[in-house]
Amino acid sequence: MNIEEVLKEHARKIGVIKPKYELYEFEAPKVREVVSKLLEALGRERVFVTTIVGTDRPDEGVIELTYFVYIVGEQNQVIALRTRVPRDNARIPSIVDIVPSALYAELEIYDLLGVVFEGNDRLRRGFLVPPEIVQQGIYPLRKDARV
Repeated sequence: MNIEEVLKEHARKIGVIKPKYELYEFEAPKVREVVSKLLEALGRERVFVTTIVGTDRPDEGVIELTYFVYIVGEQNQVIALRTRVPRDNARIPSIVDIVPSALYAELEIYDLLGVVFEGNDRLRRGFLVPPEIVQQGIYPLRKDARV
């Protein structure tokens, strides 16, 4: 099945990253719709979020999130789904209830960048960040963090 066709209403292809990962862009509030569409079209047993990469872009006032999705099949494939959230209100719906493999990535991004994954009741500081940094309210991967 053609991924571009599956995502046409929810995300648009904007290029390729790495050697062969197709890159799609979507609006942050639609993350659940985008992932649900993949699950529906390809099957829950075939879609895994392997990681979410967060990149602080203070000059643009955003935190960029790139979800790497592994699709199991005859031709195993990885796609990247990219969105942005405002840096001063870094919130996005969680997908952990529909794709449990996203849990570690959501915890990591919350702890290191301060992005709140709404609906994930397991978010907590100190998952990776030492207690003394947490107590100072610092998110160490933000470019203006002073540790």
